Amino acid sequence: MRRGSLVVFSAGIFLLLASIPAAGLGRAPAHLAATSTNITAIASATPSPSASPSAPVTPEPAQAAQRNAAAAAAAVAPPTRVVARISIPRIGIRKAPVYERSTDAKGVMLIAPGYSVTRYVFSAPFGTGNTFLYGHDDIQGNIFGHLYDLRPGDTVQIDIGSETQVYRVTGHQIVPPTAVGVMDPTQDVRLTIMTCWPFNVDTKRWIVTAVKA
Repeated sequence: MRRGSLVVFSAGIFLLLASIPAAGLGRAPAHLAATSTNITAIASATPSPSASPSAPVTPEPAQAAQRNAAAAAAAVAPPTRVVARISIPRIGIRKAPVYERSTDAKGVMLIAPGYSVTRYVFSAPFGTGNTFLYGHDDIQGNIFGHLYDLRPGDTVQIDIGSETQVYRVTGHQIVPPTAVGVMDPTQDVRLTIMTCWPFNVDTKRWIVTAVKA
């Protein structure tokens, strides 16, 4: 992910985000456009936990105002606390901090600054479904600068307090920034990890999937 705000996708385009075919780990199609510079679209197209994918919920004016105010505050507020630590031995990541972020008032997905990983707050909590994580590949420490090097079987470890969750990489996809389907709920417990691709170009998104061991 690169400079600037994450790309904001129109509501209609967001619906496309999750549909790109998975390719084995190599450099095949991966998807999602939120990591380096533009994670916005995904956030805008992703329904809140209480909303039905087929029947969007329109908040009442007061609720909408509250949500907009909260989003505006989140846009300028720094991450508050580390919610987890992530380690990916294959690419040299050791207990890097994971923060939770939402979207700004325009529906743009926010990303924690520096050498850190962001968990999108509207995705499943760790260990309960499809947890969506993203980070930069070519700025601010490049935490996911080598995400492309992961192969099936590589491990991803999540430490939450005294609990350790271990996931194994199953594959990757390369997708356009408008592919939001990768954020859809799943029956299994997994991590969907995204960054921008190609390196220093960032026109597409590289998505790695890892399932709980």
